[in-house]
Amino acid sequence: MKLLHLTLLWLGCYWRNLLLVSIVLFILLFSTTPYLSAWIFLSLLVLIFLGFVYHQHYAKEHFQAYCNMLVTAGKKSLKVPDSKAYILSKKGAACNPILKNRKTYEVGIIYLSENYLTYSKKCPKFHMFKYEREDRKKKFAIKKGCGINKEFYYAYIQSVHFEAGNLDIVLTSGDVESIPSEKADATKAILAIRDKLRETERSIQTNRVQSS
Repeated sequence: MKLLHLTLLWLGCYWRNLLLVSIVLFILLFSTTPYLSAWIFLSLLVLIFLGFVYHQHYAKEHFQAYCNMLVTAGKKSLKVPDSKAYILSKKGAACNPILKNRKTYEVGIIYLSENYLTYSKKCPKFHMFKYEREDRKKKFAIKKGCGINKEFYYAYIQSVHFEAGNLDIVLTSGDVESIPSEKADATKAILAIRDKLRETERSIQTNRVQSS
């Protein structure tokens, strides 16, 4: 099933290549075997249609499954099993101009825990047909670990916003941590982080009132 799944995604991504092949075969074979050439041409057109429809419906699901794999591995390695994860994707190479889904994506992840957030960037880049793999010592396993992982308590975060293709985390020290992201993904994470910042501020104010 996995091979069929990838094959249909490939057909949807590179349908123009298969269309060109079908046209060439039709021209070459038509003079000698017109019925066979017509049958091959129509069969390839059906495959193209199936691949195109399948890609439209399941390419996003394929990408989400990859992100879920990274999140599961990240929660385990970062020891944040109960955190809420937000995927920050950056669009890469397109399959073709017609399809909305991309062949490659850069991936970042933000984990929101009770008192702090953890962000991961420089994660293994998603490629629809070829995942990044470890070396021979790790038996060429799929890479699941991100290159940069940082942790910040909400009390030390001043604000978050989206600017110039990045989700920016502005710290009380004045430093800014930037994570590449599409605006739609960043907006979801920003709203959730701001809720956490408000909860933290209310808690701080409450503690001050009670101690005074």
